[in-house]
Amino acid sequence: MNRTTRPVRPLGPRAMLASMALVEVASGATQQYLPPILPGLGTQAGFGTAQQNWIIVVQMASCAVLTPVLSRLGDGFGYRRLLRASIVMVVLGSLVMALWPTLPFLTLGAALQGGVVGFMPLMIGILRHQQGEAASRRGIGVLVGALLLAVGCAGIVAGAVGARDARLGLWIGVGAGVLGLVAGWLLPDGATPAPEARRFDVPGFVLLTVGLVGVVLALAQGATWGWASAATVGCGLVGAAALAGWWGLELRVAQPLVDVRMFRNPRVAVLSVVTFCVAAVTIGSIAFNATFLGAAPATVGYGIGLNATAIGWALLPMTVASVAASALSPVLLRRLGERATVAAAGVTAAVGFGLLVALHTALTHYLIASLFIGVALGLFESVTRTLTVEAVAPEETATAAGVNELVLSLGAAVGSAVLGAALAAHTGPAGHVALGGYTTGWALCAAAGLAAALAVLKLRPAAPAASYAAVPEGAHQ
Repeated sequence: MNRTTRPVRPLGPRAMLASMALVEVASGATQQYLPPILPGLGTQAGFGTAQQNWIIVVQMASCAVLTPVLSRLGDGFGYRRLLRASIVMVVLGSLVMALWPTLPFLTLGAALQGGVVGFMPLMIGILRHQQGEAASRRGIGVLVGALLLAVGCAGIVAGAVGARDARLGLWIGVGAGVLGLVAGWLLPDGATPAPEARRFDVPGFVLLTVGLVGVVLALAQGATWGWASAATVGCGLVGAAALAGWWGLELRVAQPLVDVRMFRNPRVAVLSVVTFCVAAVTIGSIAFNATFLGAAPATVGYGIGLNATAIGWALLPMTVASVAASALSPVLLRRLGERATVAAAGVTAAVGFGLLVALHTALTHYLIASLFIGVALGLFESVTRTLTVEAVAPEETATAAGVNELVLSLGAAVGSAVLGAALAAHTGPAGHVALGGYTTGWALCAAAGLAAALAVLKLRPAAPAASYAAVPEGAHQ
């Protein structure tokens, strides 16, 4: 009896969105499972607090470099193809870290995990092609919700596993990556790639990479090498020169890696300053704060002395506050206006970190401060992304979103590096960080939050009346 082979049915809208949500669960888990287990990994592998923060610095820098690369390649070679490649990068990075949990391989794995930054923008490309603009807005809300929930839960799960064995906690990243790989492989393709988008700006990519690596390396290692040392000054100068050359190049090429002309728009410029500053302190401080929570008072004279499980729970209130603030941001924009809402992100960041400078001897102090920091995180993720897109013409929406993502990643990378430098500058001969490393870092974060709030004074009103009825809440990726 002959059997007719039936073609594989494409995923329906709900099944496709469910698969995308699983990919974002993998994204959230990848972004959050490391901080609660880093103190334990440092003890087991024999590296200190500054090196623990360095791992996150590398991951953030990788995200900053890969943000425009993956988006650009997705336009030219297909969103699904680049999404799969991004997920494979994350799986490989997580696997390297789990198999060889030493500082060099943890650093390599963190760099590969930077591919997580491509998940959200590439899936949005697929979503818009498959379901149209209106449905994609609803879908983005679902994806963001899945991301934020995964971020909150991953810290707790990693903490619980890491409390028994920090190295075992590294396998959470592998499991999350495999989940994302399976779900991502089921997704349909996006729009037909545009041939002209395949003209990848290789010189721009090289200059951006050299620039970011040079500047971040100088900031992260300056205290260890010496701020006036040849290595620090050389890295800083090379990085700054490369970034200056990259900026000039992007203004001249027809198909730039990043359209820096967008910053000539005054609203985009101000919102980018806010995004950079608040991302630097809220996202860039996650691992920094986790190491403080794990510090044992009996050993170093400060800290809360939490194990990995407790660190995961202690990080949860900030996530809850960020979800709530993100959900309320459309209402705040309508009722308070743009300036007040955007300024609130900087003010709450300044208040939260200012509280930590003054009060940091009890877990209650940290939890109260983390609520303010979480509000800042949720507000800036949602509001700056929304207003940046609304500040440009409709045909420039994707470009504006990409610029915002790049600025966010840059802020997180620089913030992590600066806070790592604060720890390194206060590290003693025995490898212990003095309390001044943390108070200095928190003071810098409070100052950056205040700078963001002051920058909002330059925010000009939008020319047309804006509608916030269907604002998609935002997350890191």
